[in-house]
Formats: sequence, C-alpha cells, structure tokens
Amino acid sequence: MTATSVGSGFTRARPRTVRRWPTYNLFRRRAEPDLVCAVPNDFPVPAFVTGEAWTFAGSIDAPSAAPPGFSAEMAERGAETCGFHLFHQLPAAAATVDAWRAAG
Repeated sequence: MTATSVGSGFTRARPRTVRRWPTYNLFRRRAEPDLVCAVPNDFPVPAFVTGEAWTFAGSIDAPSAAPPGFSAEMAERGAETCGFHLFHQLPAAAATVDAWRAAG
C-alpha cells in the first residue's frame, strides 16, 4: 500500500497497482536460430520480423515458460523503448533448445 496525505492530516492508504506478466510472441531468425525477437502480444510486429528471414517460434505467458536467455526486465525495457526485445537463446538444457529450434 502507498499512502497519500489528506487535507485533514490523516493518511489514506491506496492499493498498489498489480503488474501482470505480459504475453510475448517469439520470432526466431532462420539463419541464426539462437537469435530471438520477443514482441509483447499487444504491440505490432516489427517490419524486419515480417520477412522470410524470421519464423514464429511460439509465445510465452509466464516466467516459467520463458526460454533460456530471456530476461523479463530487459524485455520490458525493450518494449517500452522500441516495441520489441532481441536476445540470444542460451543452451541451458539441450531438450529445451531443440524444442525451440524445432518450433519454426
């Protein structure tokens, strides 16, 4: 809770806004499979991603579903500044990497 001052000298608490995890659509570059572009679901897909060089690689709607190398904080900052976030997918688990590469 955050507090606001009221003219009578009392302090009134108001609820904090609850932040939700946004859904990100992921696009993988065909020539460089570890290069991924994350675009918030409610943002337009960048023009460079719509060409033949990129393929849809799924979406994530929870931190536990994020691929290795995805940073929620960096994705949020990227979305705020340019509408997308580019990252290299890290090979944390071979099965996970193979599943993401097979997604396109």
